[in-house]
Amino acid sequence: MPDELLPSDPVIPTLSFLQYDRTVIAYHGTTRELANRLVNGDVFEASDTEDEWLGTGIYFWEHAPKQAWHWATQTRKYPNPAVVGAVLRLGNCFDMCDPGNIVLLHAFRDDLVAGLKDAGQPIPKNYRRFMKLDCAVFNRVYNASTDGGHPIDSFRAVYVPTDKQKRIWKGSWIYAETHVQISIRNASKILAVWHVRKDGRYGIDP
Repeated sequence: MPDELLPSDPVIPTLSFLQYDRTVIAYHGTTRELANRLVNGDVFEASDTEDEWLGTGIYFWEHAPKQAWHWATQTRKYPNPAVVGAVLRLGNCFDMCDPGNIVLLHAFRDDLVAGLKDAGQPIPKNYRRFMKLDCAVFNRVYNASTDGGHPIDSFRAVYVPTDKQKRIWKGSWIYAETHVQISIRNASKILAVWHVRKDGRYGIDP
């Protein structure tokens, strides 16, 4: 999407969220070959398709090694799946558990949609697992933070399935596969990496 077709940023406070800076353990699903390279010091590659739900970034499951294994084996179905653990420093973290950040995200979404309508451009849409609108909005937030001199290091959000079949029983507010995901935009915030077994322990399965 050409920059000249994008709307101007909404009038908002400085995008500084250092109150959410903390260290967490998180997990990344990948292949055995890539896991070996990451543990040996290779740089993570960001997921950059137009439908990433938290925008372009390096995706981790917070404190959830088995979720990472499930994704690598059942969702992506890698022929040689693997998981690495990592120490992450969230830094300037846009945390979607903050109600103020929900309001702020709405402002970015409304501004983006209005600008695209004025320009006669199509508006990205979310459909099933393809989160094109969400991706565009989060990338817009990141670009605004960078332009404003406070680049966002990470996005953090809770994933809750929308399929009612994921409820553990009728009427429950508890859903299977609920988890916290982190999208790292600043790779220098990945402080350490190691192999993770299927039971969540350190090491490589035989």
